[in-house]
Parts: sequence; C-alpha cells; structure tokens
Amino acid sequence: MCTVSFLPTGGNNFILTSNRDEKESREIANAPQNVVHHHINIVYPQDPKAKGTWIAVSENGFTLCLLNGGFVYHASKPPYKKSRGIVLLDFYKYNNVNQFVVNYDFKGIEPFTMVIVDYKSSLKLYELRWDGKQVHLSFKDHKTTHIWSSVTLYSKEVIEEREQWFKDWKGEQKDGYNPDEIKQFHLTGGKGVSESNLLMKREGTSTVSVTQVIKNEKMLEMNYTDCKRHSSSVVGIELT
Repeated sequence: MCTVSFLPTGGNNFILTSNRDEKESREIANAPQNVVHHHINIVYPQDPKAKGTWIAVSENGFTLCLLNGGFVYHASKPPYKKSRGIVLLDFYKYNNVNQFVVNYDFKGIEPFTMVIVDYKSSLKLYELRWDGKQVHLSFKDHKTTHIWSSVTLYSKEVIEEREQWFKDWKGEQKDGYNPDEIKQFHLTGGKGVSESNLLMKREGTSTVSVTQVIKNEKMLEMNYTDCKRHSSSVVGIELT
C-alpha cells in the first residue's frame, strides 16, 4: 500500500498496480478471495491482524487502493478508532464517492490516501486524502497515467524521483500499456538503492506483495504476488 500506479487502457478499462511495503514482523496477508461484503461481491487480500485490506475490486463498479499517510509525514499516535483497511471495506456501504465523503465518520482514524477508480458508467478517477482533520477529495485525469508513493515512507525528493522513473518507463512503451510490463516496473524500478527502489527493503520493512487489477470489458481480474511466500494467485469477477 505504498506505491500505486494507474494506467488507462481505453474505454472504461485500466490497469492498477500496487506494491505493499510493510513491517517484516507483521503477519503475512491472506491471498485474495471472493467475498460477499455489504451484499456486494468483492475480491481482496486480507490483513490477518486488522481484518481489513489495502486493495479491493467489486462488481458494483469501484476499485479502491490505500496508501498510508495524507499529504505529509506524520508520527503514528495509536490507539486509533479503527484500521484504515477497515475504512476501505466500509466504503462499499455507500452508493457513490460523495455519499462516502459526506456521511462517513473519519475522526479518530490515522491519515491515509485512497485511490478510487469508478467504472460504473464512464471511467472516473478520484484521490481522497484524510489528513487527520479534514477530507480532501479531488478528480484525477482518468485519461492519463498516475503514480503515488506513501508520504510516510518516502521523502518529497524520493517521490519526485520515482515519478521520473515512471515517466521514463512510459516513454519506452511504444505499443500501449501491458500488464506484465508495468508489473515488471513495480518489481525492478529504481537505481539499485534498496531504500527507494519500487521493490524496497529497509531495516525491518520491505515490499511484501505486488497486487495488480486488470479491467477489460468482460472481466475484473486481481493478480496477487506474495513476495514472502514466493507464491501467486489470480481471482476474477465476471462483469455482466
């Protein structure tokens, strides 16, 4: 939940890829499963500790991805009311983004950034940032590419450097965007510095999984790579 990229692939279709950087002492997440949650069919990997998630896709037209932190680095001051991963699942209680923003009680929750892809009718892309005091919701251009890095792990300078790596990678893609190519970027992007590479590693913290969501006209597919177990799985939702 610390590096996320978005690639539009025409119409309502897209590729969303997420690297989850987490403490190595934290229990390994459960691989994605298809679950009925709030009467909606949702696919997501589950964090065993908090029972939440950092990425989810649903049959009702929303893909969500979470990053730790709002706009700037903050010192964590637990206890918090609930895990940010539960907030992501709570989103599916609401019919649309505005209902969630207006009606949800964010007080007492640690700052976060949520990337929201809405493909109910036409493709829309939102960025929601909770800074601990106020919700900031903005539209992002769904016709272009985006990359996010967690402000709790990466400085402004490193975030800008990563954006440049992403820009350089895009310049090499001559025949459109391919899921395997962007996944490879998430696995190898960087300059060989483990602390800032997309597949990162620091003392006690590393990239523990890479999750990719691929949407086409008929299918929503979640590809999950567990970097600690060296395993992978694919779960899909058929779109009707």
